[in-house]
Amino acid sequence: MKRLLVAIGGNAISSPERKENFVRRIKRLQRAISQFKPFIKKYRMIVTHGNGLDIGNLLIQQEKSKKQVSPLSLDSLDAMTQGQLGYWLQQTISNILKKETVAVVTRVLVDKRDRAFKNPTKPVGPFYNEHRRLVASPRPQKIIEARVIKELVKKGVLVIACGGGGIPVVKEKGKLVGIEAVIDKDLCAVKLAKLIGADLLLILTDVDSVYLNFRKRTQKRLKKLSVKEAKKYLAKGEFGEGSMKPKIEACIEFLKNGGKKCFIGSYEKVSQVIQGKSGTAILP
Repeated sequence: MKRLLVAIGGNAISSPERKENFVRRIKRLQRAISQFKPFIKKYRMIVTHGNGLDIGNLLIQQEKSKKQVSPLSLDSLDAMTQGQLGYWLQQTISNILKKETVAVVTRVLVDKRDRAFKNPTKPVGPFYNEHRRLVASPRPQKIIEARVIKELVKKGVLVIACGGGGIPVVKEKGKLVGIEAVIDKDLCAVKLAKLIGADLLLILTDVDSVYLNFRKRTQKRLKKLSVKEAKKYLAKGEFGEGSMKPKIEACIEFLKNGGKKCFIGSYEKVSQVIQGKSGTAILP
């Protein structure tokens, strides 16, 4: 049975352009997950997810309540959102797909010397007029809970792992220590895909396809892309930092590591994206 890694973007769970209560957000997840019903017997699914909006919201809450409650570090907020969103997905998958599922609180090793700490590019939270808060987003190096995740997948459990890109940790004097950052979930998804031997990578977001000249009068939808074409457009700066760029980079890396095909598309059109009727397919 082919293995399908599904990476659900934070913006697919909740739009940063408007406020949504948790009931509406869970309903969005339910609409997305319900579309996997026709595929659950064809593919062995593994799920990961983003957390950009939730991290930003928690930072706002901490700033407004810091006189009453001591603020937590960003890695702890990563853990909180990973648990919350993992729980929502666990409930949704169990109720709709009727699959045994478990959300693994996952740590991911990063390099504390990563240049991302001096150049934050990861947008989190809601939009402030036309801007969002940026935080450091170092590249993932190693999934700490790798062995446990592999064992669960082998046993047929639908695993939710590396949520929000994983909780970032570094090594200091032989010990693992949390560090302030938010890892990009798409780049971490590549590590997860290689770990579990995924054949297909499906990246779900809040736009229907990959575009050139995105949101400009001359924008052009890309239905299919080869790795060679994707690299060319990356070099030209066609894809935005912290948004489409890491998704394209993740697909290139996934295919380089032996993956068969990547899809990028809307969480509202899962079935069409997998069948090539919507979204963008990226091929070797």
